[in-house]
Amino acid sequence: MNIQYTGNVGSHFLISIKNLLLTILTFGIYRFWGKTNLRSYIWSHFEVYNHPFIYHGTAIELLKAFLKVILFYLLFVVVSESLPWLITIFGIYKKTTLLIVLASIFYGGIFLGFIWIIEFATYSKHQYLYSRTTWQGIRFSLKGERTAYANLALVLSLKSLITFGFKDHVYFITKNQFIYKNTSWGNIPLIFTGNAKDLKRMSYNTLLLTIPTLYMSRIYFMVYCIRYAMNHLAMADVKLKVTYTAPALLRFSIANLLITVFSLGLALPYVTYRQLKFMQKYYDVEGSQDSLSAEQSIDETTGQDGAAALFDIADF
Repeated sequence: MNIQYTGNVGSHFLISIKNLLLTILTFGIYRFWGKTNLRSYIWSHFEVYNHPFIYHGTAIELLKAFLKVILFYLLFVVVSESLPWLITIFGIYKKTTLLIVLASIFYGGIFLGFIWIIEFATYSKHQYLYSRTTWQGIRFSLKGERTAYANLALVLSLKSLITFGFKDHVYFITKNQFIYKNTSWGNIPLIFTGNAKDLKRMSYNTLLLTIPTLYMSRIYFMVYCIRYAMNHLAMADVKLKVTYTAPALLRFSIANLLITVFSLGLALPYVTYRQLKFMQKYYDVEGSQDSLSAEQSIDETTGQDGAAALFDIADF
């Protein structure tokens, strides 16, 4: 077994309880320190070839990024709250057709903007995490423009809606290709060999079963895609191998959801621990460790976690 997680569930609970209490006492400010502490613990107990990952991010970085982003959020709130007043002042409420057109443009813009921001924040978060993560002293990096990824994801989302999901297999591969082709460990790039044709039949079959299965078939397809992508990743001569089945991951995910719901969120530390032990059980790497001889590359793309923190888009 070349991938191991050596943390224990008791430590997860202790860290989470401490973070919760201090976050409450500081009116939410400590959450950035709490997130940093949890990441540092998880990274240092997650090992590949008996070498742990090291997290170098700081709480101050998260706080500064969050403060920058929150200004844009407050501006959006002010504009939204001012609309009824502006409609009244200019007498637009009397013009039904104009009001409907303006409302459609506004709420349509919010919908599209929300998708774009979520994708931008997600990519930005990963850029930040990669740039603050080292393994054997070598840093990871995720290059690529965040705006380019967000634009691509927005276009693919709209195409998915227009085609009623019949091209989802293509869109899934396209997004992953953008991410993985820009990912590297030092000067060694990540290699993704996935092909949309491999997912075409599964995509069509599960789409046709969407209504009879109450959408469960599409959830199954999403899980299947995740497993497919993981099994088509490599770095130098080392390949990632995932042995769980799609139904097994689906059952595991549903179990985690039920644990979270019925515990009212109190069991989240346990759910996180379960996820990491699941990775230890079903994930492995195959190939020669000697091929992983990297040199540190110079990369100015560090990303920010502020937008992600605002929407709480984080794995940990």
